[in-house]
Amino acid sequence: MRKLAARSAGLILQLFLLACTPATEDVEAIAPLTVGRLRQALQIQEPTPEKIWARIDSFSERRDIVTQYLTLHAGDSAIPAVACYSRLVESRQLPTLLWMPGSPNVKEDLINTLDLLPTWADRGFFVFSIDRPFHGDRPGDRENEIRQRGFPAVLGDYIVDLQRAVDYLMTRPEVDTQRVGMIGLSTGGLEALILGAIDPRLKAIICVSGQVTWPEVFASDAWKRIFAGLPVADSLIAAGAPGVRALAVLTERMPGLTSIDASRVAPLIAPRPLLLLGGVNDLLVPGASSHATAAAAERAYARQSALDHFTMRLEPGRGHAFSKKMQTQTLAWCERWL
Repeated sequence: MRKLAARSAGLILQLFLLACTPATEDVEAIAPLTVGRLRQALQIQEPTPEKIWARIDSFSERRDIVTQYLTLHAGDSAIPAVACYSRLVESRQLPTLLWMPGSPNVKEDLINTLDLLPTWADRGFFVFSIDRPFHGDRPGDRENEIRQRGFPAVLGDYIVDLQRAVDYLMTRPEVDTQRVGMIGLSTGGLEALILGAIDPRLKAIICVSGQVTWPEVFASDAWKRIFAGLPVADSLIAAGAPGVRALAVLTERMPGLTSIDASRVAPLIAPRPLLLLGGVNDLLVPGASSHATAAAAERAYARQSALDHFTMRLEPGRGHAFSKKMQTQTLAWCERWL
């Protein structure tokens, strides 16, 4: 599981690098982040009413846990998805969680590799996940799309489909629409922060090792580990470029990147419950990055007298992983707030 999570985190940051196209950051890069500016960075339009429907592709039941594989249809998009829930739905609606793994992982990894969706369904949650654009059996070449359009725009595609997933969840009779949250691991953790910031229908957010803040990443040697093997990174490393120089180069070449920073995004979630988790020894998301995100979030929650709605925990001796201890903490958080 640790190797899987590490590959996921490594790719998210590699994808940022592949987005490099000459540009100059404008004044909004340092202005206070708003939902509107975040949407603009991701090239997401304001949501408009959209018909969404689903086709159930397969159905299975083990003990009292139901697993449905389905395809969501919205506009020209066909989005592979999976739902797990218990027969408790026969007596009441269930609190609901949108789960997302790291990238390049797919929804099945949350079942076959990590055994998370069935476990959480057994604890009384309706759980749901999708494949991102350019993942799994979805068409297109992710890296080529990023080279042509830039990572912020591709990440915007991810977020649009996650909003569609929430739209669909709101139509399911099993779902308590007032108790919907999101859990994300690595790339999924960053997605959880962003979706939580722009979609108030999510009532609780859990980000696991997705709290990426670029100044802290480049102040450590993490960027060298993450980007080693890519031509632009290799040239910077070979030239002995310090982190601050590497950050300046990459920031100049990636429009919108400064908005996709956890310390800027997380405050937009306040005062809704937010849990940040990670490992003290994470070599891909440094502890300083998590602390910078937590400090920004705490200020926002304090301003709204909601400090009890925010917590960050970094597990000693743990790297980039979703440990059993983290799973227990996440479950307790969701049971408390959903």
